[in-house]
Amino acid sequence: MSIGTVVGEFFEAAMYHHNNRAVITGMGVLAANGTGLDEFWSTLLKGESGIGPITLFDASDLACRIAGEVKNFNPDDYIDPSLKPKRMGRFTQLGVAAARMAIEDAGVKTAEIRRQGFLPVVMGVSTNAMDLTSVAPRIHTAVAGVPHAAASAIGYHLDVDTRLITLSTGCASSLDAVATASNLIRTGQADIAIAGGTESAIVDYVIESMLKCKRCTTRNEEPERASRPFDKNRDYGLIAEGAGITIVENAEHAAARGVKPYAEIIGYASCADPKDSEEGCGMGNAMSSALSNAGRAINHVDYISAHGPSDIQMDIVETQQIKDVFGLRAYEIPVSSIKGATGCPMGAGGILQIISCCLAIRESIIPPTANYEFPDPNCDLDYVPLVGRRAEISCAMINTHGFGRGNSSMMLNKAD
Repeated sequence: MSIGTVVGEFFEAAMYHHNNRAVITGMGVLAANGTGLDEFWSTLLKGESGIGPITLFDASDLACRIAGEVKNFNPDDYIDPSLKPKRMGRFTQLGVAAARMAIEDAGVKTAEIRRQGFLPVVMGVSTNAMDLTSVAPRIHTAVAGVPHAAASAIGYHLDVDTRLITLSTGCASSLDAVATASNLIRTGQADIAIAGGTESAIVDYVIESMLKCKRCTTRNEEPERASRPFDKNRDYGLIAEGAGITIVENAEHAAARGVKPYAEIIGYASCADPKDSEEGCGMGNAMSSALSNAGRAINHVDYISAHGPSDIQMDIVETQQIKDVFGLRAYEIPVSSIKGATGCPMGAGGILQIISCCLAIRESIIPPTANYEFPDPNCDLDYVPLVGRRAEISCAMINTHGFGRGNSSMMLNKAD
């Protein structure tokens, strides 16, 4: 039995031994291609890239001088001055801002949160406050620099009793965080949870590390065209930052509040790549288990949000894994990667995919793969090139893969 099956069966047990359904009722996002749901969504649909020259530090001596930065971000616009936002790492600032947006979007009142007891705050990150490593330590640095700082600051910002959880599984971190929160809802441990991820690792150390392992493009002349998932002329992905937060809620609780959810979380699975296999080869196990946990067959899936990092080999591996799971049906399912627009925001990548899927389900539009211009014979699926496509989406699958050989898949369903 694979690890993915074990994790999936635990998730399935939570589904079938309890009647609670987990739905997403609020979302907040800050990404390279836009801040707020409207801007994030409109740029995705137009295939507009948020990649540009690095401004957060002097990158002039690096082979890669471009990244996906969140534009015009001022933490004072989102965070109470009493929390001393300038002492926070940038990833924490982004996370708190996204949480505030999500809470407002869901229309959740503080009194409602207090009534339920301890509020779960589940965050996924793949690094810590990397920007703080470039400045001299101060009295607050040790606390502000840990990966758990974002969850802690969000909980403190809310001024309610919280249960804080931080996960770190590479690029799958924030998707795993949302799955963890949904499990808390399903098992009756909470009626509302805050879940998502945040990342800001655009620093010279991280860029140099990615260059060393050949995971970072050097297309500095055309930054907006540098990330091109599944395209024949792709080379490597590139670092981005961002944050996304969802409000995950018991469906009955949401109905009692008169709130219509964006989508329901119906399945999830996670597994490692098999030993000695090519990186990403565990995606198939994750997809198959997620389908099983959701009680869905391959013909139920209307759209796949791909990990698609614009990597020469990983895009081929994911394509093959989709074909292995879906067979000939794979050629009928629209598949797209949003990383042509967002870049690769590491631990925040999964939550940006979840948010884009929720909007796709609500609006009946599939977000395109930006910069997909030249077909690769090794990547031969329907990647929805360049512009969004009208389509009814009742069931969507989301794939993520993280450094460290981890793979996670989630299933979302149109809410009743």
